[in-house]
Amino acid sequence: MKTMKNRSKVWVLAALLLPALMSGCATTATTTVQGPPPARVEVIPAAPSARHIWIPGHYVRRGRNYVWVNGFYKVAPPRYNAWAAGHWQQTRRGPVWVEGHWR
Repeated sequence: MKTMKNRSKVWVLAALLLPALMSGCATTATTTVQGPPPARVEVIPAAPSARHIWIPGHYVRRGRNYVWVNGFYKVAPPRYNAWAAGHWQQTRRGPVWVEGHWR
């Protein structure tokens, strides 16, 4: 009889603790991917020529870290005179860098 009461207590205790244990497991199993830090403030030097366009600096992902790539001047190809800057886009898998392009 005493064994039966002890087993009942164990089952009740297990039933009470199981949801808490499972929710703890679910919380630690999910990972959140944070976006890059805020862009750095860059001092833009004078352009080497009128055909050079400033490409702003940005962060790139290297594994789980973000590395800053400095801005630079680039000669615009013929027929193009503007640069559409790249940007971070949020996806289900986390932030993704969308490269800039000539316009």
